[in-house]
Amino acid sequence: MKFSIVIPAYNEEHDIAATLDAVTAIDYPDKEIIVVDDSTDSTPEIVKRYAGQGVRLIRPAQRGGRCEARNRGILEASGDVVMILNADVRPATDFLKRIRPHYENGYDYVLVNSKVSNIEKLFPRYVECVALEHYDAVNPEWSEAFTCRREVAIKAGLFPTGFPVAICAGEDGYFGDSLRKNQARKKIDHSIAISHVAPESFAEYWHIRKGRGMGAAQVRVYLQNWSLFKTITWALLRVGKTISVVGTVVPMSVLVGRLTRHSAHGIRDFFPFLWAWLVEQTAFHVGEWRSIIEISDKGRRRDT
Repeated sequence: MKFSIVIPAYNEEHDIAATLDAVTAIDYPDKEIIVVDDSTDSTPEIVKRYAGQGVRLIRPAQRGGRCEARNRGILEASGDVVMILNADVRPATDFLKRIRPHYENGYDYVLVNSKVSNIEKLFPRYVECVALEHYDAVNPEWSEAFTCRREVAIKAGLFPTGFPVAICAGEDGYFGDSLRKNQARKKIDHSIAISHVAPESFAEYWHIRKGRGMGAAQVRVYLQNWSLFKTITWALLRVGKTISVVGTVVPMSVLVGRLTRHSAHGIRDFFPFLWAWLVEQTAFHVGEWRSIIEISDKGRRRDT
């Protein structure tokens, strides 16, 4: 059984080398590594250094976003199973050997346990605690180091593309839902943990959380067929809810307090997490409204 590791990359010069070190060290003979790169930084030069270790670099003529990069990698892959890997994920050397039996037993896609590795830093620790608080352990549809039979992924329609604005977040759940609708057999194995590095600096954290806000509006308009009016109304309600939660203090305190239960620092993380939550909510709203404006603008351009 051959595995194809597909890594979409965009300006990942600080992460890509560590990820490629990890994937090239995976103890499995029949694998290929494909990096689909849209970067404007030194990422492609770094990737080229791994050509002798079986890493293949694809540089699209035009940037199409993460979904397009993932689809290009899947279509170019020659493996029976594809693994979608972000550039901040570090799989263990035995990862493929451990998930292979699930495919031999007839499963079509496999979800594993995801862990943030740099939780000594505030923002990564907060991200990990949020994930633990909201993780659906019974019926998840996505995990880091997501693997799927290539033919099943193609049959499910791959990741959503072709919209005036490239979807930058929320596509993972949509793809998992497409697999479910196509009656693909899912396996959840919590005994396998995959580590990834979460953003540590304020700028990185803000960028990622803002991107989630942008993706929320894109998913509603393009994938859920919401009208722009309904999307704007929902965004206004979200802003109102956040103001209410902050203004009344108690709901915000309860929410943040619940997150500290998952932290090794316990209640000492209350005020640091409160700060991280406020930044997250602000970034989300900024991203959501920026996306609404962009969708509106692109829509007008498409119609003319």
